[in-house]
Amino acid sequence: MKSTVKLFISTMAISMILGVNAAFASREKPSIFINNEKMDIYASVTYSGTTLVPMRPIFEKFGMTVVWDNKTKSATATKGETSIKLIHNANEAYINGKVQVLNQVPSFNPDNSTFYVILRFIAETLGAKVEWKKTANDASIYIY
Repeated sequence: MKSTVKLFISTMAISMILGVNAAFASREKPSIFINNEKMDIYASVTYSGTTLVPMRPIFEKFGMTVVWDNKTKSATATKGETSIKLIHNANEAYINGKVQVLNQVPSFNPDNSTFYVILRFIAETLGAKVEWKKTANDASIYIY
């Protein structure tokens, strides 16, 4: 009888631990929707609470052309008269040539060739609205 109780308690403890990890994992990598269309990308929330998102698919969804310069490790998004340049591991962004200081550096992940930038920066630069929707186990980001 004691072994059955121990087995039950152990099973419950493991289930609770695995369930909690699964819940946190989905909230740490929220889904991204642009104009209510689910994108095939996810955000990443840093330990400090900053949300990073892949630059190219979001800017392209807003009609911008994105060019990566491997020599300078920078990405430039343009549309009409608007130009936004971000440099890997640099605290400065250039919007139409004017410097804007960032509170978190953009970073390039060579494993998947993705350039991650601050969600707040993207929203402010594009004049977009950002809305978070959270549940107990999941989170989604809506950009309009």
